[in-house]
Amino acid sequence: MIEPSKIESAPPTATAGSSPEWVGFSMRRVGIIAANTFTEALRQKVYNILLLFALLVIAAASFLAQFSFGEDTAQVASYDLKSIKDTCTGAISVVGMLIAVVGTAMLLPSEVENRTIYTILSKPVRRVEFLLGKYFGSLISVFVGLLLMSLLFGAVLMFKEHRLRRDVIAETRAGDSSELQPETERMLAQIRHEAYDPNLIKGIALTFVKLALLAAITLLVSTFSTSMVFNVAVGVVIWIIGNLVGTAKEVLEAHRVVVALLAAIPDLGVFDVFDEINLGNAVPWSQVIQVAAYGLARIAIFVMAAYLIFSKREI
Repeated sequence: MIEPSKIESAPPTATAGSSPEWVGFSMRRVGIIAANTFTEALRQKVYNILLLFALLVIAAASFLAQFSFGEDTAQVASYDLKSIKDTCTGAISVVGMLIAVVGTAMLLPSEVENRTIYTILSKPVRRVEFLLGKYFGSLISVFVGLLLMSLLFGAVLMFKEHRLRRDVIAETRAGDSSELQPETERMLAQIRHEAYDPNLIKGIALTFVKLALLAAITLLVSTFSTSMVFNVAVGVVIWIIGNLVGTAKEVLEAHRVVVALLAAIPDLGVFDVFDEINLGNAVPWSQVIQVAAYGLARIAIFVMAAYLIFSKREI
């Protein structure tokens, strides 16, 4: 809920016979609304519970993957790190989706329910400023949540990498070898490479674009729906269907009409590169840029559609 007192006061009333002053677009007002939206999100129990749950899962991932030496130490260590990355990236994706959808779904309904939207829009605040402020505020909360989860994810990988290196060195020295063998050096290099894979940053970046797109879709739905439950349900359904669109297009490629209809639904599967990364495959920057551009174009379309609906809505 935005505090109306923090919005700029109305300009002086026009004198008789003069035309009313036109209020131009102001990024300052957008920033104020975004900051208040983010502050309000931090006060929401749902946001904090979801974030806390994700942080607990990520922190526990290191203990869920038990390292034990076998015939191929390098292979076992690689499996441990892959298990941690699968668990952490899965938690980031699912909880990030819930934060983006639930957080955005309650933006407009809460303002209408608390009747603060009437006070805000009665001030010199254009509807496009109000809508963009709410959307950017939601993105800030998504970004902060994603950043915290990613930082803890990196700390877990660092902790596990340190333990694996220590155990490998201890095993080598237990074999009456005072110096590290070439095979041991190779294993240590492999462990370090898998723990500090720079491709993970690309996956996190694309995850943020995906969550921003989900937030834009949820914002569009909330412009014509006053039910937060309905908004959340639609957002989750879009997330499920969007992840299956790519597969459906391949299966139904012979049916051009169906494929054309599926094109209206964003292909969210293209943003999920974590599986490829966790398998050890590199993700080129050209792919990241192309997918990000696709997401940003879809975001612009949905936000514009949300404004067109919101601008005609009776408040």
